[in-house]
Amino acid sequence: MHKEGFYCEKISNATKKRITGKSYTKNNYVQLSDLRYVRVQHYDYNGKIQSGELVVNKKIANNTVKVFYELFQKKYPIQRMKLIDDYKADDETSMEANNTSAFNFRNVSGSSRLSKHAYGLAIDINPKINPYVKGSKVLPSNSKVYTQRDVSKCKGKYKDNMIHKNDVAYKIFIKYGFQWGGNWNTLKDYQHFEAK
Repeated sequence: MHKEGFYCEKISNATKKRITGKSYTKNNYVQLSDLRYVRVQHYDYNGKIQSGELVVNKKIANNTVKVFYELFQKKYPIQRMKLIDDYKADDETSMEANNTSAFNFRNVSGSSRLSKHAYGLAIDINPKINPYVKGSKVLPSNSKVYTQRDVSKCKGKYKDNMIHKNDVAYKIFIKYGFQWGGNWNTLKDYQHFEAK
């Protein structure tokens, strides 16, 4: 179905070692058997092909591969895509590095509710240039320049790569049944696509 470099598989022992105690801790909601390791290729900000990795829920694993295959065909730039465990499962550190990631067993920011990321049902794309904005709160903290979403006014270096409604990334994710956090009313999570 896909060319080499695009696949998903059950969590291997090697991946289990990488994520246990970091993004994954034993809990009553998500088991390792519910998750899949996804490997895809993507273009970085220098136009070079890189190999990216994500952990997602098995329910969306095949669609996730399809999404990133289509993004790759469009040469859509993604700066980096490493497991959040490479950043000690620290969301802020990963976002500051503009790292695209998915699974992380954690709560919604500033809440006691589990995030969709905790179930592996959400993916954050280029988070530094597509920040989370709620009132005066901006995450990651080094992304404030990108709270100006008007490309003609934004002073950010990568302003042309910001996600907007009906752009290529938006259309591909929506096609495969995801919802975009940039459409939310009480806050804007421009990086965030989650399964319905």
